[in-house]
Amino acid sequence: MTSNLFIGSVCIRLERIDSSNNYARELIRDKMPIEGTVIVANEQFSGRGQRSNTWYSEPKSSLTCSYILRPVFLAAKDQFILSAAVALAVYETVAEILPKSDVRIKWPNDILVDGKKIAGILIENTLRRSNLETSIVGIGLNVNQVKFPSELNATSIQLNTNSETDLNLIMEELSTRLEKYYLRIREGSFDPLLKRLNENLFGIGESMKLSINGTQETVTVVGVRHTGELELEHADMNRTLHQHHEIGWSL
Repeated sequence: MTSNLFIGSVCIRLERIDSSNNYARELIRDKMPIEGTVIVANEQFSGRGQRSNTWYSEPKSSLTCSYILRPVFLAAKDQFILSAAVALAVYETVAEILPKSDVRIKWPNDILVDGKKIAGILIENTLRRSNLETSIVGIGLNVNQVKFPSELNATSIQLNTNSETDLNLIMEELSTRLEKYYLRIREGSFDPLLKRLNENLFGIGESMKLSINGTQETVTVVGVRHTGELELEHADMNRTLHQHHEIGWSL
Protein backbone atom coordinates (compact mmCIF):
# COMPACT_ATOMS: atom_id res chain seq x y z
CA MET A 1 0.00 0.00 0.00
CA THR A 2 1.28 3.48 -0.91
CA SER A 3 0.94 6.75 1.00
CA ASN A 4 -0.76 8.39 -2.01
CA LEU A 5 -4.19 9.97 -1.81
CA PHE A 6 -5.77 7.26 -3.96
CA ILE A 7 -3.65 5.88 -6.81
CA GLY A 8 -2.23 2.54 -5.72
CA SER A 9 -3.79 2.76 -2.25
CA VAL A 10 -5.87 -0.33 -3.08
CA CYS A 11 -3.79 -3.10 -4.60
CA ILE A 12 -5.11 -6.45 -5.86
CA ARG A 13 -2.25 -8.92 -6.29
CA LEU A 14 -2.77 -11.97 -8.44
CA GLU A 15 -0.48 -14.90 -9.15
CA ARG A 16 -1.39 -15.71 -12.75
CA ILE A 17 -3.98 -14.18 -15.09
CA ASP A 18 -4.44 -13.69 -18.80
CA SER A 19 -4.27 -9.89 -18.69
CA SER A 20 -4.49 -7.33 -15.90
CA ASN A 21 -6.48 -5.05 -18.24
CA ASN A 22 -9.01 -7.84 -18.80
CA TYR A 23 -9.26 -8.42 -15.05
CA ALA A 24 -9.79 -4.69 -14.46
CA ARG A 25 -12.54 -4.62 -17.06
CA GLU A 26 -14.36 -7.45 -15.28
CA LEU A 27 -14.09 -5.61 -11.96
CA ILE A 28 -15.62 -2.50 -13.49
CA ARG A 29 -18.41 -4.57 -15.04
CA ASP A 30 -19.28 -6.16 -11.70
CA LYS A 31 -18.94 -3.09 -9.49
CA MET A 32 -16.82 0.00 -10.03
CA PRO A 33 -13.81 -0.25 -7.68
CA ILE A 34 -12.33 2.67 -5.80
CA GLU A 35 -10.56 5.00 -8.23
CA GLY A 36 -6.85 4.34 -8.25
CA THR A 37 -7.19 0.60 -7.60
CA VAL A 38 -4.29 -1.26 -9.17
CA ILE A 39 -4.19 -4.89 -10.28
CA VAL A 40 -0.72 -6.45 -10.18
CA ALA A 41 -0.01 -9.82 -11.79
CA ASN A 42 3.01 -11.97 -11.07
CA GLU A 43 2.43 -13.58 -14.45
CA GLN A 44 0.38 -12.61 -17.49
CA PHE A 45 -0.02 -15.19 -20.21
CA SER A 46 -1.97 -12.98 -22.64
CA GLY A 47 -0.70 -9.48 -21.88
CA ARG A 48 -1.55 -7.01 -24.63
CA GLY A 49 0.00 -3.93 -26.18
CA GLN A 50 -1.03 -1.48 -28.88
CA ARG A 51 -2.30 -2.84 -32.23
CA SER A 52 -3.13 -6.20 -30.54
CA ASN A 53 0.57 -6.92 -29.95
CA THR A 54 1.41 -9.27 -27.09
CA TRP A 55 3.54 -8.20 -24.11
CA TYR A 56 6.38 -10.61 -23.39
CA SER A 57 7.44 -11.07 -19.76
CA GLU A 58 8.74 -13.88 -17.57
CA PRO A 59 6.91 -14.64 -14.29
CA LYS A 60 7.81 -12.42 -11.30
CA SER A 61 10.51 -10.58 -13.25
CA SER A 62 8.59 -7.57 -14.54
CA LEU A 63 5.98 -5.14 -13.29
CA THR A 64 2.72 -5.89 -15.08
CA CYS A 65 -0.19 -3.92 -13.70
CA SER A 66 -3.36 -2.02 -14.51
CA TYR A 67 -4.74 1.08 -12.78
CA ILE A 68 -8.46 1.86 -12.75
CA LEU A 69 -9.23 5.57 -13.12
CA ARG A 70 -12.35 7.69 -13.55
CA PRO A 71 -11.26 10.79 -15.50
CA VAL A 72 -14.81 12.08 -15.95
CA PHE A 73 -13.41 15.63 -15.97
CA LEU A 74 -11.58 14.94 -19.24
CA ALA A 75 -13.25 15.59 -22.58
CA ALA A 76 -12.90 12.80 -25.12
CA LYS A 77 -11.12 15.19 -27.47
CA ASP A 78 -8.44 15.69 -24.79
CA GLN A 79 -7.92 12.02 -23.94
CA PHE A 80 -4.33 12.00 -25.25
CA ILE A 81 -3.30 14.16 -22.28
CA LEU A 82 -4.00 11.14 -20.05
CA SER A 83 -1.62 9.10 -22.21
CA ALA A 84 0.96 11.87 -21.83
CA ALA A 85 0.54 11.85 -18.04
CA VAL A 86 1.00 8.08 -17.85
CA ALA A 87 4.01 8.15 -20.19
CA LEU A 88 5.69 10.83 -18.09
CA ALA A 89 5.06 8.86 -14.89
CA VAL A 90 6.70 5.74 -16.37
CA TYR A 91 9.48 7.80 -17.95
CA GLU A 92 10.38 9.49 -14.65
CA THR A 93 10.31 6.20 -12.76
CA VAL A 94 12.83 4.69 -15.16
CA ALA A 95 14.95 7.81 -15.59
CA GLU A 96 15.50 8.17 -11.84
CA ILE A 97 16.82 4.60 -11.61
CA LEU A 98 18.94 4.95 -14.76
CA PRO A 99 20.28 8.53 -14.64
CA LYS A 100 23.20 7.81 -16.96
CA SER A 101 21.07 6.23 -19.68
CA ASP A 102 19.22 7.91 -22.53
CA VAL A 103 15.60 7.36 -21.48
CA ARG A 104 13.00 8.50 -24.01
CA ILE A 105 9.25 8.40 -24.63
CA LYS A 106 8.54 6.79 -28.00
CA TRP A 107 5.26 8.00 -29.40
CA PRO A 108 2.64 6.87 -28.74
CA ASN A 109 3.08 4.32 -25.94
CA ASP A 110 6.62 3.03 -25.28
CA ILE A 111 9.56 3.94 -23.08
CA LEU A 112 13.03 3.35 -24.51
CA VAL A 113 16.43 3.11 -22.84
CA ASP A 114 19.33 3.70 -25.23
CA GLY A 115 17.02 2.86 -28.12
CA LYS A 116 15.65 -0.38 -26.62
CA LYS A 117 12.14 -0.90 -25.27
CA ILE A 118 11.85 -1.16 -21.50
CA ALA A 119 8.16 -0.37 -20.99
CA GLY A 120 4.85 -0.33 -22.82
CA ILE A 121 1.52 1.32 -22.05
CA LEU A 122 -2.00 0.33 -23.07
CA ILE A 123 -4.88 2.62 -22.06
CA GLU A 124 -8.47 1.53 -22.68
CA ASN A 125 -11.13 4.21 -22.23
CA THR A 126 -14.91 4.19 -22.09
CA LEU A 127 -16.94 7.30 -22.88
CA ARG A 128 -20.08 8.85 -21.45
CA ARG A 129 -21.42 11.45 -23.84
CA SER A 130 -18.51 13.76 -24.67
CA ASN A 131 -16.28 12.89 -21.68
CA LEU A 132 -14.29 9.91 -20.52
CA GLU A 133 -15.99 7.67 -17.99
CA THR A 134 -13.42 5.02 -17.07
CA SER A 135 -9.81 4.38 -18.01
CA ILE A 136 -7.86 1.19 -17.57
CA VAL A 137 -4.16 2.05 -17.61
CA GLY A 138 -2.10 -1.03 -18.37
CA ILE A 139 1.67 -0.81 -17.85
CA GLY A 140 4.37 -3.37 -18.50
CA LEU A 141 7.85 -2.52 -17.24
CA ASN A 142 10.84 -4.83 -17.66
CA VAL A 143 12.59 -4.86 -14.29
CA ASN A 144 14.58 -8.00 -13.49
CA GLN A 145 14.19 -9.91 -16.74
CA VAL A 146 17.50 -10.49 -18.54
CA LYS A 147 16.54 -12.64 -21.54
CA PHE A 148 14.33 -11.51 -24.42
CA PRO A 149 13.66 -12.75 -27.92
CA SER A 150 16.15 -10.91 -30.17
CA GLU A 151 13.42 -9.56 -32.44
CA LEU A 152 11.93 -7.54 -29.57
CA ASN A 153 14.91 -5.16 -29.20
CA ALA A 154 14.11 -5.01 -25.48
CA THR A 155 16.00 -4.22 -22.31
CA SER A 156 15.34 -4.11 -18.56
CA ILE A 157 16.42 -2.26 -15.45
CA GLN A 158 18.61 -5.16 -14.36
CA LEU A 159 20.39 -5.28 -17.72
CA ASN A 160 21.35 -1.65 -17.14
CA THR A 161 22.21 -1.81 -13.43
CA ASN A 162 23.52 -5.42 -13.10
CA SER A 163 21.42 -5.82 -9.96
CA GLU A 164 17.87 -6.80 -9.06
CA THR A 165 15.30 -4.17 -8.11
CA ASP A 166 12.34 -4.66 -5.75
CA LEU A 167 9.16 -4.74 -7.84
CA ASN A 168 7.12 -3.33 -4.94
CA LEU A 169 9.34 -0.27 -4.70
CA ILE A 170 9.05 0.28 -8.44
CA MET A 171 5.26 0.15 -8.22
CA GLU A 172 5.20 2.61 -5.31
CA GLU A 173 7.38 5.06 -7.25
CA LEU A 174 5.23 4.65 -10.34
CA SER A 175 1.99 5.14 -8.41
CA THR A 176 3.31 8.33 -6.79
CA ARG A 177 4.31 9.82 -10.14
CA LEU A 178 1.09 8.77 -11.81
CA GLU A 179 -0.92 10.46 -9.08
CA LYS A 180 1.15 13.65 -9.45
CA TYR A 181 0.43 13.95 -13.15
CA TYR A 182 -3.17 12.78 -12.88
CA LEU A 183 -3.91 15.52 -10.38
CA ARG A 184 -2.31 18.06 -12.70
CA ILE A 185 -4.53 17.15 -15.61
CA ARG A 186 -7.53 17.14 -13.28
CA GLU A 187 -6.62 20.76 -12.53
CA GLY A 188 -6.52 21.48 -16.28
CA SER A 189 -2.74 21.84 -16.51
CA PHE A 190 -2.25 20.40 -20.01
CA ASP A 191 0.40 22.53 -21.72
CA PRO A 192 3.25 21.93 -19.23
CA LEU A 193 2.72 18.15 -19.51
CA LEU A 194 2.80 18.23 -23.29
CA LYS A 195 5.91 20.42 -23.21
CA ARG A 196 7.69 17.99 -20.89
CA LEU A 197 6.66 15.02 -23.02
CA ASN A 198 8.07 16.65 -26.16
CA GLU A 199 11.30 17.53 -24.36
CA ASN A 200 11.83 13.82 -23.73
CA LEU A 201 10.37 12.47 -26.98
CA PHE A 202 12.32 9.88 -28.91
CA GLY A 203 13.61 11.36 -32.19
CA ILE A 204 12.60 14.95 -31.43
CA GLY A 205 14.35 17.31 -33.84
CA GLU A 206 16.08 14.41 -35.58
CA SER A 207 15.98 13.27 -39.18
CA MET A 208 14.63 9.71 -39.23
CA LYS A 209 13.47 7.14 -41.75
CA LEU A 210 9.86 6.21 -41.01
CA SER A 211 7.17 4.23 -42.76
CA ILE A 212 4.28 6.61 -43.40
CA ASN A 213 1.17 4.81 -44.57
CA GLY A 214 3.44 2.07 -45.90
CA THR A 215 5.90 4.35 -47.70
CA GLN A 216 9.46 4.82 -46.45
CA GLU A 217 10.43 8.47 -46.06
CA THR A 218 13.11 10.47 -44.29
CA VAL A 219 11.47 13.14 -42.13
CA THR A 220 12.17 15.27 -39.06
CA VAL A 221 10.16 14.66 -35.89
CA VAL A 222 8.70 18.01 -34.81
CA GLY A 223 6.69 16.85 -31.79
CA VAL A 224 3.34 15.61 -30.54
CA ARG A 225 0.23 17.79 -30.58
CA HIS A 226 -2.36 17.89 -27.79
CA THR A 227 -4.60 15.76 -30.02
CA GLY A 228 -2.02 12.96 -29.84
CA GLU A 229 -0.98 13.38 -33.46
CA LEU A 230 2.70 13.23 -34.40
CA GLU A 231 3.91 16.24 -36.38
CA LEU A 232 6.54 15.55 -39.03
CA GLU A 233 8.49 17.84 -41.34
CA HIS A 234 9.26 16.57 -44.83
CA ALA A 235 12.17 17.31 -47.17
CA ASP A 236 10.14 20.05 -48.90
CA MET A 237 9.60 21.70 -45.46
CA ASN A 238 5.93 20.76 -45.53
CA ARG A 239 4.54 19.59 -42.17
CA THR A 240 1.96 16.86 -41.67
CA LEU A 241 0.07 15.33 -38.72
CA HIS A 242 -0.31 11.58 -38.24
CA GLN A 243 -2.22 9.05 -36.13
CA HIS A 244 -0.23 6.18 -34.59
CA HIS A 245 -1.55 3.56 -37.00
CA GLU A 246 -0.07 5.51 -39.93
CA ILE A 247 3.52 5.38 -38.67
CA GLY A 248 6.00 2.52 -38.58
CA TRP A 249 9.27 2.88 -36.68
CA SER A 250 12.58 1.20 -37.48
CA LEU A 251 14.62 0.52 -34.32
